Amino acid sequence: MLTRLDMAITIPGSPQDMPTTAPRYVGKEVKRIEDPALVTGTAEFIDNFALPGMAHAAILRSPHPHAKILRVDTSAAEQMPGVVAVLTGADIKRWCNVGTTAPEGWGSTPMAVDKVRFVGEPVAAVAATSRYVAEDALELIEVEYESLPTVRNPQDAVAADAPLIFDNQPSNVIQDRTYTWGEVDQVFDDADHVYTEKFRWNRVGANPMETFGCICHWDVVNNSLTCYGSYQTPSFIALGRAASLNLPSNRVRVVSHPHGGSFGGKGGPRGTDIAALLSRKANGKPVKYIEDRVEYLLAGAGQSWDRYYQASLAVTADGKLTGFKVDLVDDQGAGAEGYGTISAAKPLAAFTGCYTIEAAQYHMKLVATNRAPTYAYRGYGPPPHNVVLESMVDIAARDLGMDPVDIRRRNYIQPDQFPYTIPSGNEYDSGSYAAVLDKVINMSEYQAMRQQQREAREQGRLLGIGVVNTVEPGVFDWNAYSTVGVPGVGVPEGVKVAIDILGHITVTLGFTLEGQGQYTLAAQLVADYFGVEMDSVRVTYASTDVAPPHFGHGGSRLGVALSGAIMGACKKIEEKFRLVVAGLMQCEPDHVELMDGHMRVQGMPGAEMPVAQVAGTMLGRSDLLPPGMEPSPEATYVWTADDRNEPDDQGRCKSYLTAANACHIALVEVDRDTGITQILKYFIVDDCGTRLNPANVEGQIQGSVAQGVGAVLYEEYVYSEADGQPLVSLFSDYLLPGIHEVPMTEKAFIETPSPVAPLGAKGCGEGAIHTTPATIVCAVNDAIAHLGVQTRETPISPNRLWKLLQDVVEEN
Repeated sequence: MLTRLDMAITIPGSPQDMPTTAPRYVGKEVKRIEDPALVTGTAEFIDNFALPGMAHAAILRSPHPHAKILRVDTSAAEQMPGVVAVLTGADIKRWCNVGTTAPEGWGSTPMAVDKVRFVGEPVAAVAATSRYVAEDALELIEVEYESLPTVRNPQDAVAADAPLIFDNQPSNVIQDRTYTWGEVDQVFDDADHVYTEKFRWNRVGANPMETFGCICHWDVVNNSLTCYGSYQTPSFIALGRAASLNLPSNRVRVVSHPHGGSFGGKGGPRGTDIAALLSRKANGKPVKYIEDRVEYLLAGAGQSWDRYYQASLAVTADGKLTGFKVDLVDDQGAGAEGYGTISAAKPLAAFTGCYTIEAAQYHMKLVATNRAPTYAYRGYGPPPHNVVLESMVDIAARDLGMDPVDIRRRNYIQPDQFPYTIPSGNEYDSGSYAAVLDKVINMSEYQAMRQQQREAREQGRLLGIGVVNTVEPGVFDWNAYSTVGVPGVGVPEGVKVAIDILGHITVTLGFTLEGQGQYTLAAQLVADYFGVEMDSVRVTYASTDVAPPHFGHGGSRLGVALSGAIMGACKKIEEKFRLVVAGLMQCEPDHVELMDGHMRVQGMPGAEMPVAQVAGTMLGRSDLLPPGMEPSPEATYVWTADDRNEPDDQGRCKSYLTAANACHIALVEVDRDTGITQILKYFIVDDCGTRLNPANVEGQIQGSVAQGVGAVLYEEYVYSEADGQPLVSLFSDYLLPGIHEVPMTEKAFIETPSPVAPLGAKGCGEGAIHTTPATIVCAVNDAIAHLGVQTRETPISPNRLWKLLQDVVEEN
């Protein structure tokens, strides 16, 4: 039985001589330790949680996209029985700061002060004995507005006479920057062909089963705040609340509850600040706020990627891709409070995809409008970028008479070129892109599908095949985002591992359950390291005031970062055990090894102690320990990726640690009469390095396929072109794919272990959403290209596609 894993691990200061016995748990599909609480209903989601004497909050929101607030009269609401506190902009002015943004200066307070900037912005809030009373009290609040001209879209935003959304700024342009990598102009001048096209990605976003919720308790005696809620990154929430609410950082405690997904879509700062200030105004009574679905769809943290693209691709006559230009205008909505700017910067990490494109340029213009602010969403920016890049590759292939498979294979980064630095400066760690392509080609019987397509076309049917490959950057660093105002190098993830006197092990993390199965991974790693059963390992969560430094969920990073942190902590404990056993066995510490759940003296059969006995000795017989040793069989380790660097003046830096790769093939059929796209077959081969828990990887891939299908075919936050009013407030307006729309994919994989990440794993949490939208776009265009039309806008809704096909009919 293995105690330490047989795969390479990089921990600062540790040797690389690992045993070669196969692991018992890591790399295997095991029963998830998170599931019993979920299937029995005992997982404590925030809406199941209550505090004694708790009040309930409701928020009054603006019906206007842009207006001055002339008067707010809350007197009637304050007198209503059951109301314990009413919060207005006057309280915000007295108690609250403007939220931090990236870049600085483009944020607002959690509740509107003086003017509103988007429909749904909070204007007042009530805490009462029940949510019903609070909602009724909202109707008694009178607000007088003076309408201002609405900035409906980026074209309005940059107009010479555009009204300012933020009066402290000279314009509505948040950032306007061009990154140039290589001799771009020369490459395009030398190209045999230059293809240019425009694309439109309409706003979509995360829609988890559970909306945001929190309970805030302001201790007026100690001037401290405790927040319970569905927080994805609790440490950041805690720091943000300290800054926003004028509290010392060590006076804010955040307790994250298990939550029904997030995908970046549960921002929480506004709702938390409002609930916290209501608690303060109510003399310390805890206040609960649960965002309803209408609030979430209207103005929650679930909207992302409102983009206008123009792209150009330089290609030689024989299909070599040499240059790539992207001009992006990104509608950030009413400011940069949700760090949506980061999503526009993340494509730098894989700007040229899987290809050896030598020169590239990225013009990124971020603008503010009177739409809801944009936030993070799974993938955080590359999915729309990949639609543009892969569509341009197909455009070139079609014009050159090449198969889309052949043009991609011709331009791949080769295995012997890794580690490979792309023009934008990021370094890919490893990969075998042609092997991934070959495997999915064989699995899908690609040539047979092409024959099926030809036969269908003879019958007048529109079948299309999409072949797309992408890179999924994993384990991010802040250095990539300094270009949009988030400076820093290193994103830590810490854990504490402790062994008790009976040999049972507890792992303490800084994040709670969100569905990905990382608690199971933690148990697998620790059980294998110390040679115990997984049942002997308990994984638990610590609130922000006592947790080790951590970031938590997000960014395709946690499996890698968590592995590094756990292995580092276990290594520290092993070193302690080695000293203890060396003292007891009268030998040198270097002669003691951890193997099969025992500390053994090399070359001396029988000279060994079980791990539990060593821990028991430390805790129960401290008199036997080496002089000066602390009797503590536990350790905390905080991991961050090595070898990061600050960006240069063009944003070039090593911004992500790993580069996973996937190739998807989809067969779709477009109905001429309805514009409905049906996915007939879908194949995936991925390479995320060492698969630490194959079941977790499979779940991540299938779930992100569903989100990718929704984004490309159905989902859209629609705003009125006339007055900028949002037209989505219910799921009847915002279409999500169901079980019949999402294909059950056929999957396979290869492994090229990362040489730089713990255990060779690569990030895989964002998964197929990087690839699925581009695959379906390319498949639809392959189905209709012979008609002389192409779709360049998402979602490819039935109505949008039907109109495109009707134009063809009319022209013919």
